[in-house]
Amino acid sequence: MKKQVFLLCAGVFLMTSAKGLSDPVQWDLFDPQHQFTLSAGSACADGEKAVLLHSATASPKQFAVMRTALSTDGLQNKVLRLRAELSVQDVQAGAGLWVTLYDGTKQIAFRNTQKDMVRGHGVTRVQEMTLWVPPQATRAVYGVLLLGPGTVSACGVHMGPAMPARDLNTDQSVAVQTMMFAINAIRTQALHSSLIDWESRTPPLLELARDGSTDDLYAEIRHLLADLHDGHSFVMPPDMARRMAAQPEQMPVFTKIGSDIGRIALPSLTSHSAAGMKEFSLAGQQIFTQAAAMRGWIVDLRHDRGGNMWPMVQALRPLLGSGDLGFFEDSSGKRSAPWRAVVQGVVQQNDGPDLSRVPVAVLLGPQTASAGEAVAIALKGRPNTRFFGTATHGQTSGNKSFTLPDGGMLAVAAEFELDRTGKRYEGPVQPDGMEADPDGAERAAEAWLRQGF
Repeated sequence: MKKQVFLLCAGVFLMTSAKGLSDPVQWDLFDPQHQFTLSAGSACADGEKAVLLHSATASPKQFAVMRTALSTDGLQNKVLRLRAELSVQDVQAGAGLWVTLYDGTKQIAFRNTQKDMVRGHGVTRVQEMTLWVPPQATRAVYGVLLLGPGTVSACGVHMGPAMPARDLNTDQSVAVQTMMFAINAIRTQALHSSLIDWESRTPPLLELARDGSTDDLYAEIRHLLADLHDGHSFVMPPDMARRMAAQPEQMPVFTKIGSDIGRIALPSLTSHSAAGMKEFSLAGQQIFTQAAAMRGWIVDLRHDRGGNMWPMVQALRPLLGSGDLGFFEDSSGKRSAPWRAVVQGVVQQNDGPDLSRVPVAVLLGPQTASAGEAVAIALKGRPNTRFFGTATHGQTSGNKSFTLPDGGMLAVAAEFELDRTGKRYEGPVQPDGMEADPDGAERAAEAWLRQGF
């Protein structure tokens, strides 16, 4: 519910003077749980009245915001900065800044400082955030958020253009280098880079990198990638990239169904090290060697969310054989060398049993994504093979990965994926037999295999 806020002593809307692009600024309260109040506080250092957001009864998960709006006419494709001095009393959950951009009534961007909230008793901090305004933006709504009980006092709330950038050719901060690297990689490698107006987009992004925080930097790179509309490109800041690299890898899992059907479940795999790839691929090949007498196989890809496709296809080498499995194709139509069940950095081992003609049932689902979908595509066109379950996630493009100057990781959808017959996949891989129930898909796969014995 939206409430207009009045100053009891003056009987007027709660206003501040020129703190943004309009003068004065009128604040209102968005309080969906009716637990908060908005009022004028004591004078700030600049002589203006603070704005107080308070609750004594809110739960830690309830929230309210003080907000105002401004037109973005004339500000499109520029960098805006929101800045405020926030003082908190008895705030444990946190207080911070937020901005939402709209195209008419459609929300097109949302940002906040939730990773760096102000908390505690008697704590005062200046918070700021910068963001790029897309060409289609018509309005910005911004303000201060309070989560849970306590009081936040906001002084000097200002929303306006960031200061003009210095000569970026001489500014070689890590943040600017990171943004320049990301822009160049996306512009030259992305399948749909032509969707972005690089001439107008690049200068404000470099300006933001110089003046913004790390969160601002990565938020804008994510925004840039979203404008490619490929559903697959992504970026990770350094801390997230380090956490992902440190996660232990899972190995393929074997399950015996009756006396004559084997099931191999492939998990996600992010490792690109020679040792990690070899361990994964050999774990899969050893399963087939130890269960070579199976008359049919189920390949379960329903929990393969992606990562590195090459150890995955290598793990299935006894089923896939040594022939061509698929191709990458760039936006100009140029094809890569054919996919084969060999991983770079792995010395070729004994091929194991030849199971290339054994019946195979493949289980798919919405969590089958990225490299997991590439494995499914590699199995398309294989003789005596049928697919069960539901459509995959739809990230059927080849990503090129880059380490950014600050240690982050960027992945750009740079190539289409084709199966061994030359069919291009631009969306989910579809099963032959649609079965939404997981147990039902397994039963259908087993029944189909037994029909062929």
